[in-house]
Amino acid sequence: MKRSLIRFILLLALSPPIILNPLIALDSDKGKQVNWSSDGGSTMTIMGDFRILEMDRNVVVTQGSLEVLGDRAIFEYVASTNELRKVTVHGEPVNYQQQLNENGQIVSGSSNTLIFYTNDIDETVLELLGSANIESPDSTISCDSIIYIVDQDLIREAVGPCQGALSSKAD
Repeated sequence: MKRSLIRFILLLALSPPIILNPLIALDSDKGKQVNWSSDGGSTMTIMGDFRILEMDRNVVVTQGSLEVLGDRAIFEYVASTNELRKVTVHGEPVNYQQQLNENGQIVSGSSNTLIFYTNDIDETVLELLGSANIESPDSTISCDSIIYIVDQDLIREAVGPCQGALSSKAD
């Protein structure tokens, strides 16, 4: 019993820092309001139970440290609750960046289209479509499309052809 406890304490002490440093900034980003601005006009329509807001020219979408820049954006709200379901941004390119953690590390990316939403298990998901790339402090990947789970700094799926690099973490 005593040996098991000692092993457990040693395991915790020797674990990589990523386990000990949760993504605090991302958690705070989730609770923030989604803000937007554009240099062009906007239109709003209702389609079924969805309110669709479209805007164009130099669109900026932010939520906490998350920032998306593009040429055109489409916001989908549930009309009955005004809940934001999804944001789609188009551009050539659409640029994305966000602070990963309290240490100020940044993840950034670009693509022709970026879709931003929260999935059923409350994870922030970014789908980068067309000439997609993501760069984080320890990896880089370029593919035709990438599905990125922001909360975990995890590329869940990538459609090739792809290329990239993964650096080893120095302790």
